[in-house]
Amino acid sequence: DAHGAILVYDASEPKTLAKLNEWVEELQVYSTKKNIVCLVVGNKIDKPRMVSREAGQAFAQKHRMLFIESSAKTQEGINLAFEELVQKIIETPGLWESSPSSNIRISNEDRRQQEQS
Repeated sequence: DAHGAILVYDASEPKTLAKLNEWVEELQVYSTKKNIVCLVVGNKIDKPRMVSREAGQAFAQKHRMLFIESSAKTQEGINLAFEELVQKIIETPGLWESSPSSNIRISNEDRRQQEQS
């Protein structure tokens, strides 16, 4: 079960922000938790900007997600993105509760059978 997700778009390529709508739909379909924490990251801010910070923030607010900008090339905002996501996950009630159906048990017999095949 995922507790958080990071959706990244390229701040130098407008169509990548629009493409995030498809990823939001995927999260809604496949996420087993209703209160999963999501972070939108506008990456490549070291390049000439084609997507404004405001556009990225508006997308994140519309979908009730966190927002940050970063540059993987210069490392700006990378650590902060993960720290923000983890902090929000820790602060979100109910995310740490596991359902009985999510527990998987593997016995030694199961491991032996896997090793023999």
